[in-house]
Amino acid sequence: MDSRYSDLTDEDLVVLAQQADFIAQEILYERYRGLVKGKARSYFLVGADREDIVQEGMIGLHKAIRDYKPNKQTSFHTFADM
Repeated sequence: MDSRYSDLTDEDLVVLAQQADFIAQEILYERYRGLVKGKARSYFLVGADREDIVQEGMIGLHKAIRDYKPNKQTSFHTFADM
């Protein structure tokens, strides 16, 4: 990981990711992969394996990064968890 990003909050990283900073986006994907996997455990999709469900969750995470508004009174973690 690039040391310039190590002290940034999730909210800071989201702002950078929304400005097409792909390193910030990848860091967020790594930070939240565990959350996505945990959420995926509680879902079942006919004909899909667990990794398919995790990928669907990662798409949801991508949308959370895209749609998060830092001026709202909620953390990115809470927003992504929903």
